[in-house]
Amino acid sequence: MGMQCCTSEGVSVMIKKLQVFVVMISIVVGFSPLPAQWIHAGAASGGLTESPGGFSGTSSVSYDVARWLGSRSAAVSYTFDDNCPNQLAIAVPMFDQFGFKLTLFTVTSSSWGWAANWTGLQSAASEGHEIASHTIDHQSLGGMTDAQQQTELQLSRDSINAHIRGQACLTFAYPNCVTGNSTLVGSFYIAARGCSGQIVSTTPGDFMNISSFVCGNQGLNTSDAMESQANSAATTNGWCVYLIHGINGTEPGAYSPISQDIILATLEYFSVNADKFWVAPFGTVARYVQERNAAYVTETSANADSINAHVGDRVDNVYTRVPLTIRRPLPSGWDSVVVRQGVYILSSRKVKVDTATYVMFDAIPNGEDVTIINETGNRVGVRNEPSPPNTFGLFQNYPNPFNPATVISFQLASFSHITLGVYDLLGREVALISREALPAGKYTRSWKADQTPSGVYFYRLRAGSLVQTKKLMLMK
Repeated sequence: MGMQCCTSEGVSVMIKKLQVFVVMISIVVGFSPLPAQWIHAGAASGGLTESPGGFSGTSSVSYDVARWLGSRSAAVSYTFDDNCPNQLAIAVPMFDQFGFKLTLFTVTSSSWGWAANWTGLQSAASEGHEIASHTIDHQSLGGMTDAQQQTELQLSRDSINAHIRGQACLTFAYPNCVTGNSTLVGSFYIAARGCSGQIVSTTPGDFMNISSFVCGNQGLNTSDAMESQANSAATTNGWCVYLIHGINGTEPGAYSPISQDIILATLEYFSVNADKFWVAPFGTVARYVQERNAAYVTETSANADSINAHVGDRVDNVYTRVPLTIRRPLPSGWDSVVVRQGVYILSSRKVKVDTATYVMFDAIPNGEDVTIINETGNRVGVRNEPSPPNTFGLFQNYPNPFNPATVISFQLASFSHITLGVYDLLGREVALISREALPAGKYTRSWKADQTPSGVYFYRLRAGSLVQTKKLMLMK
């Protein structure tokens, strides 16, 4: 079926690296060396110093961002190519069993040997798996003109976005591992995968040609071999990307088949070593790197009860943000803390490093302030404040009818990838209000309909497999 995968390298163009440090304050401190898992996100002024009377003076306090989520030693991504049927039938349920997510690089043409199973792909996407592009018909980009490449890149992306709701198609895999015009690829995708068989560095030198290891009888074909590459990545805080095609050798024509038992053994290994390896989709890891390298934290206030900091990044906010793991030294005596961002409480824990105690938490760098609350002795009554909601809900917009702007409120019971859009009476999308990842909490988003004609419309909130729709009226 013409699915042979080669490792020839095409011409790649270096993309500009995102700035690692963004200094948002007037006092810059001299940092001590950090463990390899951490990067300084910037310095914060107006921090805390102890005195006999409590808190006084100013000092500089550093915030650090983990190289990988949870301060793990390496990132690991499983990517699957060519729409081989066992990927949906066997791999996806296997990954779901462990709570891990994978990437399915999809050929979109209906004439391809295994036509895309859009129903199965939507089901996988609803569970958090990434659906990404492998072109329209699996032709190598290297033999195409720029115009032909642009057609393949754009139409395959648009086809996936038209079929898959709840996420955007953001990444790409080169058919036959032959690269094309990197500038063109970068105009449609945030990252692209090749297969040169190398560990990816903490920050890839070229996001348009991220390496991977072919698995199966043409590459890594034992669990030990696959785990060995992941452990090599951990020694350098790198990223290990696996490339898998056929499973079990039962799909005629599938390239480099691998036994499901081998995949299962690696998943068991990573589950046991979850504190060392972060297993996540290709696009999620790419976004984490880009957000991490552009992250900043500005501490805006601090006293004996709480510390407030502004957490953001310089990444295009069209794309869904992923949480970053952040840490800050705690003042002595803060034995119990709660960390909030907006209306919800973040998962956090205290970590002891030598003589210092840190609070470590996962926050989305969306510009919302993070508050670290000293709950020692329940001094500020945090436990009496409302908890995040325990149900999914979309509420009626206000005002309604409206002209030209309205506000839509909704709530999430757990961390979700959401899509909020407006549709006409024929079901055609009129506006995409929001596509992002959000923790549990209550939210509001506004829609300004300056260029939309008067009429009745529907607005729909989708979070994984959960969907709610309501009606609104625009009157001009």
